[in-house]
Amino acid sequence: MEYLLLGLLILSPMTGYQLQQFIKNNLALICSHSAGSVQTALAKLEKEGKITARETAEGKRRKKLFAVTDAGRETFSAWAAQPMQADRVKNMELSRLFFAGLTGPAERLDAIRDYIRQMEQTRGILCRIRARFQQMNPGELPPGIDWPQVLRFQGYTIEYGIAAAGFEINWYTQLLHELEKQP
Repeated sequence: MEYLLLGLLILSPMTGYQLQQFIKNNLALICSHSAGSVQTALAKLEKEGKITARETAEGKRRKKLFAVTDAGRETFSAWAAQPMQADRVKNMELSRLFFAGLTGPAERLDAIRDYIRQMEQTRGILCRIRARFQQMNPGELPPGIDWPQVLRFQGYTIEYGIAAAGFEINWYTQLLHELEKQP
């Protein structure tokens, strides 16, 4: 969560609520957008000197606007430069499939149908996010960041998610058809 917040704050200073809403609307499939997890991570980053918080007033409401420090940028850059680790990608739901033979045929089929439904919802969410990204105009974003490059790699992440969801939908649909023919 900390690296995600650092990356978002490099893009633009934000309040805790803005960070939470951005995660909810764009990254909820990657991590939690709960206020508790966002606030806990922000407190840790602030304590470590990786972000600063500045009080702002909007009408009668007081807000904290968070911004990344040079130490935060260095931490984020060091993390982002590390190779991605294939062994860190886990799909715990595969353990349910692994033990599906211990459940009844009806339960297995219902679980697989429900998983296909969930993956179709996930793909739909990602397609909506992709549509929002495609409507963005980098020229309207704050200067100082190579927005076309940032948006390019964010787009790759969305495309990966859509392709992965499509793969799972197809694979589990084939499995479902096989099990429906021969439980």
